[in-house]
Amino acid sequence: MTKLTNWCTLPTSKGDFRMYDTGDEDVRLISMGDVESLGEQPLLRIHSSCLASEVFGANDCDCADQLHESMKLIANEGRGIIIHQHQEGRGQGLSKKIRAVRLMETDDLDTVEAFEHLCLDQDIRTYEPAVEILKSLEVEKVRLISNNPRKIQFLEKNEIQVSSVNTHPNIRPENADYLRTKNAKLGHKLPLNLITDAEEIRFYHSDQPWGELSNFSKHSVFLDEINWPTVEHFYQAQKFIEPELIEKVRLADTPTLAKIRAGEMKDLRRNDWAELKENVMLRALRAKFTQHPELTILLRSTGDKRIVESTSDDAYWGESTDGIGQNRLGELLMTVRSELG
Repeated sequence: MTKLTNWCTLPTSKGDFRMYDTGDEDVRLISMGDVESLGEQPLLRIHSSCLASEVFGANDCDCADQLHESMKLIANEGRGIIIHQHQEGRGQGLSKKIRAVRLMETDDLDTVEAFEHLCLDQDIRTYEPAVEILKSLEVEKVRLISNNPRKIQFLEKNEIQVSSVNTHPNIRPENADYLRTKNAKLGHKLPLNLITDAEEIRFYHSDQPWGELSNFSKHSVFLDEINWPTVEHFYQAQKFIEPELIEKVRLADTPTLAKIRAGEMKDLRRNDWAELKENVMLRALRAKFTQHPELTILLRSTGDKRIVESTSDDAYWGESTDGIGQNRLGELLMTVRSELG
C-alpha cells in the first residue's frame, strides 16, 4: 500500500474531511482529521460501493443512508475513518447486481432469492484492504459502524478488536422488504424494531424516522428578532456573548458545521453556560414547534408516548438503546407537547 502522504481536503455539509490516496483506485480512504492521529479505538466504517444509491440517489437500499450516517457520527466526534471499497453487488460486480435487481422487479424475488436464482454466492466481499490500512496505521481497536456480523468476524479474525455501532436505516416503501430480508436471511443486525416500536418515539438523525424532532431538522426559528436556520444553530450560538462569535455560528452552512464551529471556539464560551443551556434549548423548541404549524400537529400526534433521542454520543441530551443517558432533549420535547395541549 502507498504511504498515506498524498491527501486533499474534502469539504462536505458534515464538515471538512480528508481524502487520502491509497495507491489503489478501488479503495478510498476518508478521515476526519489526520489519519495518523486517530486516537484510541476510532470510529470506522468499511463501506462497499453502491453506485445506484450513492451517485444516482436510488431509494431501494440503505447503502447511501449508512454512508451519510457514518459521516455524521464521525463529524460529531471529530475523528474517525471511512474505507470505501469498490465491491458492487456484495462483491459480485455491477453487471450481476443489475441482473439480480431486475429479477427482484420482474419475478417478485427478494435479494437472497435473486442471487440464488442466478447461482451466485450471497456475499463474496473481502475486507483485506481495510485490514491492511488499519495495520499500517497501527490501529488495533475500532468501533465499527456496521450491522453486518461478517465485517466484525473478518476484523477479529485479523486480530483487530471490534465493538459494534449500529446504523439506523431510513425505512421507505422502496427498501422496507430489502431491509427485513437483510436481517432475516443475511444475519444483519439492523435495529428495525426500535425504529417502529409502538410504545415510544425514538429519533436521532433529521433525515430518518421522526427526524423532525431533531435539532438538526431544516426548520428555522425566529428568536431575538433574528432568523436562525435550525434549532441547533440557535443553541450553539448562545454559548457565546460576543456578537461576532454568535454570528459566526449562525452563518454556518449546516447545523453540523454550526456545532463544529462552536466546538472550535469552546475556550471562548460563556462561564454560565451549564446553568443556561436547558432554558436555551426549551426556548428554541417552543419557537420551533409553535412557529411551524405542521410540527405542532406532528408533536401532538405522539400522544402520551415517551419521546427519546436515541444516541450513545450524548449521555446528557440523549439516551442510548441500553437506557444509559438522561434524555433531556426528549424530556423537553414532552414538556413542549404538554404545553401545546
